[in-house]
Amino acid sequence: MLDREKVGKAISRQRKIKGMTQKQLADLLHVSYQAVSRWEQGNNLPSVDIIYDIAQILDTTVDFLLNEPSNERKIISYMDTGLDVKRLHMIKDRLSNLVTKNDMLLHTRYSDPVFFKLDTSGMDDPVCIFANHVPGSKERFAMENGYDREICVDLVSSATNNLIRFGVKPFILQANIVCGNNDGSQILIMGEAFKEACKNNGILFAGFEVAAQAVNYHTNEYKIGASVIGVVDRKKIITGNRIMEGDIIIGLPTEGISSISYPFVKVILDKRPDILYTKINKRNVFMDELMKPTACYVNIMNELNEQNLINGVFSIDRSLFNRRCYDTMPNGLGASISVSRIPIPSLFQYIYNLNMMDKECFLDNFSLGINMLIVVPKAQCDKAVKIIEKYHKCYIIGKIEKDDEYPDAKVWMEGTVKW
Repeated sequence: MLDREKVGKAISRQRKIKGMTQKQLADLLHVSYQAVSRWEQGNNLPSVDIIYDIAQILDTTVDFLLNEPSNERKIISYMDTGLDVKRLHMIKDRLSNLVTKNDMLLHTRYSDPVFFKLDTSGMDDPVCIFANHVPGSKERFAMENGYDREICVDLVSSATNNLIRFGVKPFILQANIVCGNNDGSQILIMGEAFKEACKNNGILFAGFEVAAQAVNYHTNEYKIGASVIGVVDRKKIITGNRIMEGDIIIGLPTEGISSISYPFVKVILDKRPDILYTKINKRNVFMDELMKPTACYVNIMNELNEQNLINGVFSIDRSLFNRRCYDTMPNGLGASISVSRIPIPSLFQYIYNLNMMDKECFLDNFSLGINMLIVVPKAQCDKAVKIIEKYHKCYIIGKIEKDDEYPDAKVWMEGTVKW
């Protein structure tokens, strides 16, 4: 007589080795996942015709499923957790080939500490900076809709922009992922995206560490992060203390949408899921525009900082008028932002035209496509613009002023938005 419990364990073991969920197996067999669950728990036996299909799908034999040897050691392996360790190590070996080949990187193997040397030549008093970053709330949307490459590039940009706003030169970046059992193709695409983004911005890529947790994450589900290290001469750290009345504010635009603004988009999508594939310009649908990566300004900031042209930097999150973004503004001064000088990208025009929030609410939660503000001396503005335009578009959108009526104000709007 067949031992239902032993047959169920054999099916469960082979299914996990294949990296399949009960539902995936059930779909292939055209049965309910509850049926598969009952088999694996030993409550029922599959019919004779189905047992042959199970064996074929799970790359085993009917004899093994029905007569798995009972004298095996009682062990629990990673295979029982659903993790294919052999495949995982093959993925890690391929990812190791993506690490930047540079004498400054001394050791970068797997989960070992990264050994490196910093280039502090020409610095009188070098200061090292370290920061961790995660993509934020639009990561799940990226994961569920196949924007794996875009979310990785976005993460590199956000991580490095956070350093350069202080005048720091990003030096090295290591990415990491926690994921379920993965066939490797998705992870390799993401690793290559990280490497390319680092290369484009002169940053050493110290690898993509994979922590596979099949017991916690479904297949192709993940969480990513990045650690970035930089260095700056203490005297060149941008603190904002050099900002003066009359300085010019230059806006650096970006495509896509800030992760901080994404929750507001999520509310819109929950109410209007039909707009995802609406074409909003000549090239792209709403979803494509939404997921374009944030621009990275490393090259711009490095050159401006080398020529001592920066008096201050403000990193914009969800709104140009979020007072918190201007914390480094000297007392008594404020940023006068002329919104009429900002060409509004089609993505933001489309969101506003949905008529799901009024103008004030919109300006409180969306940046109009501006990601960073650079404050430069008025006499050096033309020179700064020429440097920026070698790498990226920019707009002169404001100036630093005093407001005698509201001396504590940090930012205010001039003019009206030109839709």
